[in-house]
Amino acid sequence: MRKPYLSALALAILSFAVLSCGRITVLPTTGPIFTDPAVKLTELSNPSFVNQLINEALALDPVLDDTNTRVHMGYWSLGANRTRLVRVLDAINAYTSTEVFRGIWDEGTTTAAATQYPSYVTMNKEYWYERAYPLSDGTVSIEGVHYVDPHPVTPRNADDIWGTYSKRYADMAAVLRQRTGITPEARCFVQGARAVRVFYTYELPSLVSLEATGDVYVYFAVTSEADWRNPADWVLGTGNAPTPAP
Repeated sequence: MRKPYLSALALAILSFAVLSCGRITVLPTTGPIFTDPAVKLTELSNPSFVNQLINEALALDPVLDDTNTRVHMGYWSLGANRTRLVRVLDAINAYTSTEVFRGIWDEGTTTAAATQYPSYVTMNKEYWYERAYPLSDGTVSIEGVHYVDPHPVTPRNADDIWGTYSKRYADMAAVLRQRTGITPEARCFVQGARAVRVFYTYELPSLVSLEATGDVYVYFAVTSEADWRNPADWVLGTGNAPTPAP
């Protein structure tokens, strides 16, 4: 049971907090998480993080551990493509058949907020891109509040962290194949995505490797209205990835 008085640590945090002109030097306990980017990258780079994501996914949807579940793994790059992927994932998860179909993505086991992986929720609370672009006074603006970041983040840090997280998500395909006995299918909406962004820099190389080992089939949408059940709306193989934008 929570005690009705502040611990020494809580008192120390409160005494260190300074609020002046919207600046907070120590975040409130309900605010952003200022993880050191080097620490975060080390955590994500460890192959064991794949198992962490798998365990979180299974806790949210145990059917992902069942033999013969057909898993479709979603990928997107560029804002408009996110909406297109959500439509396809929702259609897969609403599909009824004698077989079990599941559409997942790097955010969670469905597109609903209630099914987001805890690791993904934490990543968002760490506000990597907001922290990567400080204001002229050196503070970072997060949801309208200015903070002094104890662990400054560069744009490259933010890309590496989200990119490495995405690589670990891609690596889930090999584990899901082992558990379900069926090779997952990657459904990619990446039309217009830039060459320097996360999909082409981090995710696609992982998909190439996974495709080579037989752990995933990779499909690219050839139309913005692609129907997952219509083969004509997709092209198979990482070698057929759309030409990225400059």
